[in-house]
Amino acid sequence: MTIKSRFLYLLILFCLIFQISKFYSFYSEYSGWQYIDWIINYQGGFVRRGLIGEFLFQIHKVLNFDIDLLIFTFVSFLYLISSFFLVKVLKYLDNSQINTLIFLSPGFFLYPIMNSEVIGRKDILFLIVIATFVFFEKKFNNKNLLLLLIFSIFFLSLSHSVFLFYMPYLFFLFFLIKSVRKTKINYSEIIIFSISLLAVFFLIYLNQGDKFIVSEICKSVQNFVSPNCENHGQMFWIGKNLETHVSVQDVKPSHFFIYLLSTIFVYFFLFIKFYNSKFKIKDRNINKLNPAFILLILFLLTLPAYYLGSDWGRYICISFCGSFFIFVYCIKEKLFLKSYEIKLNKIFFILFTFFYSFLWTFPFYQAEQIKFTLKKPILQIIEKF
Repeated sequence: MTIKSRFLYLLILFCLIFQISKFYSFYSEYSGWQYIDWIINYQGGFVRRGLIGEFLFQIHKVLNFDIDLLIFTFVSFLYLISSFFLVKVLKYLDNSQINTLIFLSPGFFLYPIMNSEVIGRKDILFLIVIATFVFFEKKFNNKNLLLLLIFSIFFLSLSHSVFLFYMPYLFFLFFLIKSVRKTKINYSEIIIFSISLLAVFFLIYLNQGDKFIVSEICKSVQNFVSPNCENHGQMFWIGKNLETHVSVQDVKPSHFFIYLLSTIFVYFFLFIKFYNSKFKIKDRNINKLNPAFILLILFLLTLPAYYLGSDWGRYICISFCGSFFIFVYCIKEKLFLKSYEIKLNKIFFILFTFFYSFLWTFPFYQAEQIKFTLKKPILQIIEKF
């Protein structure tokens, strides 16, 4: 095992421990954003984001298991699974410098470490689902793979409505998988996928939530939430309709600039890799398109999420996660005709990786500036001297 491999294994382990430890603090204080999102259920009626919470609530009800401890165990298990997938990814990085920089993009699994308030959010579900497609698709025949896709649409979107805008990533991966199997995607599958998206959209749109539903949800778990459950955090926003979410957006030109710049940096090496590659597969003439164009289209399809919500940093991170696992699948199945690489001096590469991956990040909402991760500890050291 190389020094680089050891470092990456240790980094994944550190991230796992840090995320579980941080979520434990959210669980301990019944936080209104990270913890409470998992407790939203259907006890007040059908409502967006409630699927996972209802599932956990029914386990709590049947087994008489404290739902707060159940949530902590469940979320910790999700982070364990995500770390398992990250470890599986390492074998496809080889000794490639550009692949390592793509893996260590500040918009991927390092992002929650640099912005700890993101830890415990449902974004982790998307990573696990798309990674499952990449690494376990061979366990499903074509029919069951379609069923898995449809199940994923409902499971993800009814757990968090923002995932509805990220389903094209799953569909394109589904397309690639079928192409590798020498099976063309047919119009009936496209229609089924489209109808499923529309069905979920209307389910969410027609069941946006209100004060009564929020009150009933809080009552159903009153021993496991803070006293101001109805008036704070995710539960409070469940009671607000779509128009309210849009009306409170306070987007400034500086926000656009910071997030645009951050997106360019986050995607830089992945975009270069795709731009200098070409698909082998000829299904639907995909080989005639530059792969980087596919990444751009998939990202543009997520733009409604930015209109509806303020957590732009998280949305960029979810997009990159989708793009990254499409990239991993392409490497795994050797879908590129050529492999673009960069060759940097070893010392320079280490220094560059440190500055690119660990020295900066961007806030997950209303970013006024780039956040330098070592600024606070450096200032504390200066103050001591």
